[in-house]
Amino acid sequence: TYFGLMWSVFRPLITLTIFSIIFNYFLKVPTEKPYYIFAFAGMIAWNFFSQITSNASSAILGKQNLIRKMYFPKLILPLSKVLVAGVDFLVSLVIIFAMLAFEDGLFGWHTLVLPLFVLLNIMCGLAIALWMNSLNIRFRDLHQIIPAIIGIAVWVTPVFYPTTIIPQGYEFFVYANPMAGIIKGFRFALLGESFPEWQYWISIFIMVMICVVGAWYLTQTEDEMVDYA
Repeated sequence: TYFGLMWSVFRPLITLTIFSIIFNYFLKVPTEKPYYIFAFAGMIAWNFFSQITSNASSAILGKQNLIRKMYFPKLILPLSKVLVAGVDFLVSLVIIFAMLAFEDGLFGWHTLVLPLFVLLNIMCGLAIALWMNSLNIRFRDLHQIIPAIIGIAVWVTPVFYPTTIIPQGYEFFVYANPMAGIIKGFRFALLGESFPEWQYWISIFIMVMICVVGAWYLTQTEDEMVDYA
């Protein structure tokens, strides 16, 4: 509590330092840009996604007393968690912009498309969180699996390594992961790397549809949630 908001700075930088030592100095992972910037661009997207998914998945379950007492759109609860996660996200953006300014000349027109990938990042987290809210209210403790899934998924998502090290013939596993395309989009917007290939957009489109249908389903069943609360 003494450091307060500064933890939003310390946490990602500590993680970045650890993985920079492992992947850059020990494993010598090749990257187009300085590794610490490359990795941090991926971390920003992944941390935003994981915070939305983890915190918003049990947003309605955590407010049972409130939803029993008064009516309001239940969709507000998971969406509020996006705003909370957005604080850390904005702090991380300030940090990487400082890194880019230090490296000199890494900004460009491509930065203008960053809001698109931020929106897709949010929708990817909500695609899971909205459905988890609908299920959690009936099957308690289901949200406990989310941290385990995220802990595994980070290793099969190109957060700390480039997709170029993935053996040929296994690209499908990357293309099927919408966060892989979103992270590549972040690196395009922030670092000027190549734009996500068309294969990524298939899984991203499916993820967007899951998010939209999840929001619709939540609004259609929100009255029933009071019976389970």
